[in-house]
Amino acid sequence: MSLFLELLHEHGLSIDFAMFILIGLVQVVVYPVFREIPPDRFAKWHPRYCNQIGWFVLPLMFLQLINSASSCFFIGDDLCWAHLLCVLFAWLVTFVVSAPCHRRLMREGKTDRMVERLIRTNRWRVVAWSATLVISWLQY
Repeated sequence: MSLFLELLHEHGLSIDFAMFILIGLVQVVVYPVFREIPPDRFAKWHPRYCNQIGWFVLPLMFLQLINSASSCFFIGDDLCWAHLLCVLFAWLVTFVVSAPCHRRLMREGKTDRMVERLIRTNRWRVVAWSATLVISWLQY
């Protein structure tokens, strides 16, 4: 297990960079495209998008959480704790705000109000994952 944590710690900056790129693409490219997709096509496309993006996002999120938590346990400096707080905040926004928006879009179909809420609230995740990247770079 310690070998895994060591390997993870060595690649923490890469993981944070990947999350930064991924959330940036979602904010700047993917979510704005939601506005353009006609409601009849959105109902088929959106669940497919959610399932496919999960294969990229969830492993990175778990690796980031494991790395942050283990860094707090083994190193425990202020930057480690700040990094963990940013990661936990991103998780909170993801599962308390973004995921329910996506479930509602799947259940009720596309509404401009829900798409705009998703874009607006996703900015918090952009900030959180940008901060994790900065902190990770400072730790590097």
